[in-house]
Amino acid sequence: MAEGSSKATIRITLTPAQTEQVREATGRELLEIELTIDELEQRVAPRLASNHNETFLIGQ
Repeated sequence: MAEGSSKATIRITLTPAQTEQVREATGRELLEIELTIDELEQRVAPRLASNHNETFLIGQ
């Protein structure tokens, strides 16, 4: 990933059903959400995002 790309944001437009779920859970009415690349990565692959320093074994 290029330096600075983690500051980029992704905007996701919610469906009416998703908007209703957010309203019921939070009391807020949102039509879309905006996440940084890092925030999105943590939600999509939380275990991968938490340990970027793991060593991979390569057969020789």
